[in-house]
Amino acid sequence: MNLRKNLHLSNFSSVIAACLIVAAGAGANAQSQKIAIPSYFYPGPTWKQADDSGATVALTIINPASGPGTKVDPLYAAQVKETKAHHKLVLGYVDTAYSKRNPVDILADVKKFADWYHVDGIFLDQVSNTLPEVPYYKDLYKKLKAEAPKGVIVLNPGCPTIEPYIGAGDIICTFEQDGATYRDHFVGAAWTAKYPAKHFWHIIYKIDSEADMIETVKLSKQRNAGWVYVTPDTLPNPYDTLPGADYWNAQIAAAAHK
Repeated sequence: MNLRKNLHLSNFSSVIAACLIVAAGAGANAQSQKIAIPSYFYPGPTWKQADDSGATVALTIINPASGPGTKVDPLYAAQVKETKAHHKLVLGYVDTAYSKRNPVDILADVKKFADWYHVDGIFLDQVSNTLPEVPYYKDLYKKLKAEAPKGVIVLNPGCPTIEPYIGAGDIICTFEQDGATYRDHFVGAAWTAKYPAKHFWHIIYKIDSEADMIETVKLSKQRNAGWVYVTPDTLPNPYDTLPGADYWNAQIAAAAHK
């Protein structure tokens, strides 16, 4: 998903409390999941498909300009309101540049998302996964939670991390690659088995057939992912579409199945 002051988050919506209960359900039973969409598409029919997908689809991301951009986009503002009315979490995309980005700039982006779009949390992308950077992410997490305790913070290293990262985010995306790699070369972190599945998200692209997608969802459950997203789309941007109706509905059913 790696496409390229003062903190004040009082505008985070109160609807998040109910959404967090929904998200927690993914970890309550490791055999069922929620779908989290890396929704890098502009407001319009594709967002309507996501909104109309039911409760299993529980998390989305807005990414107006590889971040919030320089001014509010009224179409995104309206879309966030609509998506939240469908009881789905909406997170704002913020790049961390593998801990190289100044936290002041990150927090400024977060404030824009809160003020302009009233998001339910933040998706931190291009996240590091080694020990020296842990304090950087834990400090960000502490500041975000201090202002919005119920805001959902997602970390996306897109690969396994060491265990201390569990204290720097509510959800960690520990896989983001193509289907063949997921099927044949997946490398997990053993420590994740100690934690509920609701803390982990796997994103898998380039899965062409519906049958292979269903098997991939099953495999993600075995690998303790409480959140999942599978798509036939591929690089350079696998996240500018949603799967077709049959594939999408089958994915929702597979994720929800206990």
